[in-house]
Amino acid sequence: MKNIATETKVGIFVVIGIVILTLFTIRVGKIAVREVGYRLYTNVESAAGLDKNSPVRIAGVEVGKVEGIVLDGAKARVTLHLPLNVKIPAGSGVFVKSAGLLGEKYIEIVLGPGPEIIKANGQVEEGGHPVDVDRVLTQLSSIGDDIKSITKSLSNALGGEKGEESIKELVSGARETVANLQNITKTIDKGEGTIGKLVKDDNLYREVKDTVSSLNQVAQSIEKGEGTLGKLLKDEALYVQTKEAVVEARQTLATLNKVSKQIESGEGTLGKLVKDDSLFTQAKETMTEAKETLANLNKVSKQIESGEGTLGKLVKDDSLYTQAKETMTEAKETLANLNKVSKQIESGEGTLGKLVKDESLYEDTRKAIKSVNKAAEGIQEVTPITVLSVILGTVIR
Repeated sequence: MKNIATETKVGIFVVIGIVILTLFTIRVGKIAVREVGYRLYTNVESAAGLDKNSPVRIAGVEVGKVEGIVLDGAKARVTLHLPLNVKIPAGSGVFVKSAGLLGEKYIEIVLGPGPEIIKANGQVEEGGHPVDVDRVLTQLSSIGDDIKSITKSLSNALGGEKGEESIKELVSGARETVANLQNITKTIDKGEGTIGKLVKDDNLYREVKDTVSSLNQVAQSIEKGEGTLGKLLKDEALYVQTKEAVVEARQTLATLNKVSKQIESGEGTLGKLVKDDSLFTQAKETMTEAKETLANLNKVSKQIESGEGTLGKLVKDDSLYTQAKETMTEAKETLANLNKVSKQIESGEGTLGKLVKDESLYEDTRKAIKSVNKAAEGIQEVTPITVLSVILGTVIR
């Protein structure tokens, strides 16, 4: 060491100092040497307070850093540097957050569902707008001004003797209200009054519990499709039928609407009945005639009831009833005799019966008619018509 020159010693000391300074710079400035990893990009509405080398965190754990910030149109384009062992699933979101109200900004990545992984140089979407501290402070200042104006109004309203009296009245009213509430609470605790009975009555509690249990069973039955209401809710066929019925009802309503419009416009028979004034006049006249006819019928019925006229005598005259009864008896006897005669004729008895049933008599009569016809033809050929007329006249006489 004694042989080393002073210049050499100074040079070694300077080099060691430079190395130490470099290490401290890397430590304090967070400068990594030969950084290994990959880059992702994101566009945020505002990068205010975000600097180069700002931390990138996942679930509050620092995993990377901000490598660069540039303006990209109306947004800030931020380059994120992450180690290779940190994978960002697709659908993840980037949030610009603050370490405190006035602390440094950092990037928080909320991992998405995946399962795909965002590759190197990929894009991560912003999950939400960052909170602007200046805007928050401005709003807090506005709120402070509002509170100040409210306190000032309260001071003006409650200040002075009137204000003190108002405060005393408020305090007194509050005490009375509290006292009343305490009395009500005691009454309820004793089971008095409606609310007290509701609170203290165990039977009512059991009834409510049983009712709730019954409702629960009904709900389960409906859910299973049991009972009428359950079938209404669960039966698909009933739903289809209801749907079809609704469609048919709509069609029917449409048809009725169309018919009503036709009736309103006076089309068709019913439309003419509704709109034709002459038909109304005729109906009115018919009703008048019907009233007159009913009046006449009423008059006739009264005459018949009093025995006036032919029909009245027929209804009221007992002797006519007796004659009609005798006539009916005679008619019955006559019909019986005719029936007896018809039976005799049918059996061939008597002259008329023989005429009906004796076929030989029918043949003799037929032959006689033929003979008369032949004789008439012979006389017509031999005797002049005048002589035949004389003969016939003599015969007729």
